[in-house]
Amino acid sequence: MAHGDEASSSVEVKGRIAYTAAERMKLLQGAAGIYFFFIQYGRMQERIFQFRSPAGKKFKAVWFLQLVDALCNVIIGGIGRQLQGSTPGLPQDCLLMSGLGQVLSKWCLSASLAAGLSFPVATLAKSAKMIPVMLGSLFIGGQKFSSRQISQCAAIVGGTSLVTLAMGGKSGNNSSKGLLLVVSALACDGAVGGQQQQLKMRCKQDNKKVLPYDMMYWTNFYMAVGSLVMAAAFKELSSGINICRSNPALASQILKFGVCGAMGQASIFYMIANFDSVVTTAVTTTRKLMSVLISLAEGGTQLTPAGYLGLSIASAGIIGEVI
Repeated sequence: MAHGDEASSSVEVKGRIAYTAAERMKLLQGAAGIYFFFIQYGRMQERIFQFRSPAGKKFKAVWFLQLVDALCNVIIGGIGRQLQGSTPGLPQDCLLMSGLGQVLSKWCLSASLAAGLSFPVATLAKSAKMIPVMLGSLFIGGQKFSSRQISQCAAIVGGTSLVTLAMGGKSGNNSSKGLLLVVSALACDGAVGGQQQQLKMRCKQDNKKVLPYDMMYWTNFYMAVGSLVMAAAFKELSSGINICRSNPALASQILKFGVCGAMGQASIFYMIANFDSVVTTAVTTTRKLMSVLISLAEGGTQLTPAGYLGLSIASAGIIGEVI
């Protein structure tokens, strides 16, 4: 499943593409970064939307939160471009559409939490992201998938779904509005996956190398622009700044949320640049599963045997990406 400049070092084994030792190491490095930073990111996100001020006020400035998140990514991406160099002439239309789709997806997820959807249910629902990403990569990016890749997708999505069912009613109060927002986030994910695949194909045709920090910088630049416009339109800039001024502990959590997100995004764009959106989504999907298990453990909720079976099936799917 390697693509771009990395594809030349892969070998054909029993009708499929097998990774070299160097590629496996890159995959493990990227996955380690995604797991570490995004587990912290998920914990911060959950705490932000569980926050209550002394007066009982909840944090609802979702576009403000997306703006902070995107700006942290722009800063880290800009530093990375200075250190690694950059590729001029990247297709800005693909980057624009990818950025706008991604910020809408992230807004929908955060808004679902603000609407009352529990963190475990919202996160596990997003684990179905592989399906729209594969569809988007197929219809927008023209990517083809083998039966092995489809089987791995089914294992990951099916396993996480089994965990969701096993949780039953243990994951807190949920709202139909929150579930609708998560479905909308999945639709945006499909469009983003297709645009990222199309970007790589166009760059390959033009003999341009897609560098991780280029993707990170430009995608989040457009995400920041979109977030700023929406935050200003819904008057969330002032409300977000005011609640942070009044609650330094919340402001600290939001800053940590942005930094962890930026470092996690750097790992994601490293994965996308060296592999593709579907491989990256396989890793981020199982990371979501770990975040859910941590959330349940911290909340004192025990997973049933059926839940552990689902975890095992999902884990088998991601292991299939490495071996």
